[in-house]
Amino acid sequence: MAVGTQLWLLLWKNFTYRRRQRIQLAIELVWPLFLFVILISVRRSHPPFVQHECHFPNKALPSAGTLPWIQGIICNMNNPCFRYPTAGEAPGTVGNFDGSM
Repeated sequence: MAVGTQLWLLLWKNFTYRRRQRIQLAIELVWPLFLFVILISVRRSHPPFVQHECHFPNKALPSAGTLPWIQGIICNMNNPCFRYPTAGEAPGTVGNFDGSM
């Protein structure tokens, strides 16, 4: 028996079993469609927009010490996004917190 035939028979059996409970059957059929319509309407009302790459300033980890770690948290509280790589992203640069005092 082909997979399509087995699937059709299984769906038909489920439908005939659920035919007695008409409200539950209607909800099971309409609910996914309702959610899909909501998804489509949100997608159409808020179309995607093109955004540039986002480079965040580097932050010290707790292993660098308590003071640089807290400075990194406080100084970058608003978490700005830059279009181009920041100074700390240069190859071979460990950190740019030397002049932060």
